[in-house]
Amino acid sequence: MDAEPNDRKIGKLCEYASRNPLRIPKITSNLEQRCFKDLRNENFGCVKAVLCIYRKLLSSCKEQMPLFASCLLGIIRALLEQTRQDEMRILGCNALVCFMGEHCHISMDFDSLPRSYQKI
Repeated sequence: MDAEPNDRKIGKLCEYASRNPLRIPKITSNLEQRCFKDLRNENFGCVKAVLCIYRKLLSSCKEQMPLFASCLLGIIRALLEQTRQDEMRILGCNALVCFMGEHCHISMDFDSLPRSYQKI
């Protein structure tokens, strides 16, 4: 995988996944392992490319989300645990907000929270 996301290749992969949903677990498992390897090697461009693929999968394969949600959450967790790499933690936060914002029915209206929770 190139260090920079290649929109054409990402589009082809997501198109393949949407036409072959039974292949999604294998695809996302490989992406997850690749992401972990790239994190260990501090190959952050490739990590960003993996997240671009997941962003596209979230929009093009919504019905198949149960097939790849656990891999995506594993990647997000790994990103959030990168205590020495703020950029990767921010990437994890953004991925979580994107994932939860589009696909969750939990209200994100923080103004309605009690003041004691807002200070956390």
